[in-house]
This record gives sequence, C-alpha cells and structure tokens, in this order.
Amino acid sequence: MKKFLIGFMAVLFIAGMVGVTMVYAGAVKAPSGPLVFQNKHGAVTFQHSVHLKAGLQCEKCHHMWKDKTKEPRGCKECHKEKKTNGVPRLYDMAHHSNHSCKGCHKARAKAGKSHGPTKCSGCHKK
Repeated sequence: MKKFLIGFMAVLFIAGMVGVTMVYAGAVKAPSGPLVFQNKHGAVTFQHSVHLKAGLQCEKCHHMWKDKTKEPRGCKECHKEKKTNGVPRLYDMAHHSNHSCKGCHKARAKAGKSHGPTKCSGCHKK
C-alpha cells in the first residue's frame, strides 16, 4: 500500500509539472523592442525590458489580463479618450490612476527605488 501511495503521489507530481510547463510554454513574452506612442505633446517610448528588470509584474499595467496564454490587451482597448462605462480615460490612466505611469514612477522615487521620469518632458519627447 505504501508503494502504491508513493507511486500515485509521484504520478500526480509529474502531471502537475507537465501542466505548469505547458501553461508557461504557451505564455506570451513581452515585446523585445520599444513601443512608441504618438502624442500631440511628444512621442512616448515604453520599453518592457526596463520595467521587467525593475521587478514589475505584467499585471501591474495589464491589470485585467486573466488568461496568461493569450496576448494581453493594450491600454487603448479599454481606456478611451473619454471615460466610458466607469473605465478611466486614457489620459487619467497614464497620469492619475493607481496603474498610471507617472503615479508608479513617483511612488518608486518616494520609496527610494529606481524609477522613470516624473516630469512631462521625461516621457514626452518632441
């Protein structure tokens, strides 16, 4: 009976490891190059690799991303130019929310951690 139980536990462990490997093998990888967002105040360049090296998790910004095997949605897919159905507008999302670029940069600076620009011209380049 003891051998059966040990064998059964080994099979469960292996099956679990295979399942985890399959999920992560299909996981989406962050873009390697920069994303450039055109804006009337100057283009904003976003580099995923810099944020990952700082220890940020994808879900910090892609907070509605549930299925890790599918592409995460971009900001503009939910955040429009005007507040819609209670979803903050794009400007507020980038500047004034808990998930905002500027808010995160300021919070990290206050905590003494590495951080990105906190002034307009630091992100918006003409």
